Amino acid sequence: MCSTRSFFWLGAVVPTMLAGASQAHHGFANHFNPDRERQISGTVAEFRFINPHVLIYIDVESEGGVERWKVEMGGISSLLASGRMSNDSLEPGDRVDVVGHPSRHTEFEMRAKQVILPDGREITLRNPYEPVPFLQPQEEN
Repeated sequence: MCSTRSFFWLGAVVPTMLAGASQAHHGFANHFNPDRERQISGTVAEFRFINPHVLIYIDVESEGGVERWKVEMGGISSLLASGRMSNDSLEPGDRVDVVGHPSRHTEFEMRAKQVILPDGREITLRNPYEPVPFLQPQEEN
């Protein structure tokens, strides 16, 4: 038999714990604007090939000085599996061009849509807002 204390635990404490975990990994459209795109060019200050998202910090020259941009990409498993990127793809000092969706909350942050590496390779990333083709319902014959 369940006590009142057990119901309190399940009804109040567990949802509170889950809410914190859900905030740790944000949704794409909650954090980035899928209706806007921005292009930046600059010098890699730092490259973090980590989960849950690969991060590139880029110094971009502007009229007011240097802006440090945080560029978020997909996870390392998808970038490695596709052969698009690895932990040695970028180094501090490399010049890169990035097209992406700007953050809704932070001025110098974006989710990358395309990254042009120093060797000229273009890495195009799937927009998390677009449907994945193989997960769509198939028409029956």
